[in-house]
Amino acid sequence: MIAHDVQDLLDSLAMAVGRGMAVDDPEGRVVAHSVHYGEVDQVRAQAILSRSVPAEVEAWQEAHGVATTREPVRIPANPALGMAARLCVPLLHRDRRVGFLWVIEGDGPLSSEEEARTVREAAAIAALLDGGGSSHTLRSLLNGEIAVRRAAGILGEGPLRVLAVRVLAGGGDVVRGDVAGGAAGRSDGSRGGIVRGDGPRGDVAPGDGSRGDAVPGDPGGLAGAVGDELSRMRRPPAFTVVDRHAVLLLNGGEDASALGESLAARAGGLAGISAVHPGLGSLRKAYGEAVAAARAAAAEPALGPVARWPELGVYRLLAEPTAYPLGPLREHPALAVTLETYLDHGGDAQETARLLHLHRTSLYYRLARIEELTGRSLKDGTQRLELHLALKLARWNAV
Repeated sequence: MIAHDVQDLLDSLAMAVGRGMAVDDPEGRVVAHSVHYGEVDQVRAQAILSRSVPAEVEAWQEAHGVATTREPVRIPANPALGMAARLCVPLLHRDRRVGFLWVIEGDGPLSSEEEARTVREAAAIAALLDGGGSSHTLRSLLNGEIAVRRAAGILGEGPLRVLAVRVLAGGGDVVRGDVAGGAAGRSDGSRGGIVRGDGPRGDVAPGDGSRGDAVPGDPGGLAGAVGDELSRMRRPPAFTVVDRHAVLLLNGGEDASALGESLAARAGGLAGISAVHPGLGSLRKAYGEAVAAARAAAAEPALGPVARWPELGVYRLLAEPTAYPLGPLREHPALAVTLETYLDHGGDAQETARLLHLHRTSLYYRLARIEELTGRSLKDGTQRLELHLALKLARWNAV
């Protein structure tokens, strides 16, 4: 069965350029097609119904170099066959032909910009076709389909992590926010929050996509940018587009940071990386962590273009209240009291020691023990905030 993401990409691209399209496998069998635009092409209609191409049509196409071309080639119209002019884009992945993308051009050829976009997104389609269905399985796993979980051997076993890439507004690193309006919204109906520089609000990227960047507001553009980058890899990971994020499933031992940086740069966006999880049973959790990390990177530029779930600090608590950093202190109530007193008084060691009737040396020992147990540094403002907020949430939840 064709991966759902191929159909999504094809539909998005066909709508953007206003042309009917189809994807064939290397043997000429139709595996996906878009809705029709413009004048009906008899050959296209017959191919969709029969899922195959007549011999005389195949001969006409091969006469114009389709069988050997590695570049887009135009096939002239053949009225005798009922065949409109069309553009053929060979689908190549890892130097192997995996199919053909056909664009009906009966109403005139694509513009240079439309053709460039078509070629770019053809690379993403090729990567999906060459994945043996792994992208569809990844998407299905994220949707919690039990049957697909049982058949998920194509994704491998063992530790995994998820990498999520999102496209954001461009601009500088200046952060402007309407804190008071963040929760309640604004009079113009928009939500308060963070805007980068003078760029537009929302998950879109500036530019026209001419460099392979994601097209504003177009998830197909994101998939095209990521797919093109992955096509350079010898063994690219499974990936899909879910909720405007390109989501990649990686082996737990892979260097996700370098890949995240290259993909974020290519897509003109930001990336998030989950913690390492033991297997496919944790895929949804890993996905949530990666998406939250990408969101945190958008909210907090200091996290860098690639944010990692274990290093998000307070943003972990905001994204997932169950990511409770105080668990290790449950067996050490004196340490919890010490921590709260210290944070309530702005990290003033002298005042904390006075209030708790402790010698300064004893206080420093306790603080070091707290850092050891929680894995948080009290010298890091974001991590201090995470601990402080967790303490107040504990009080809130106790009443």
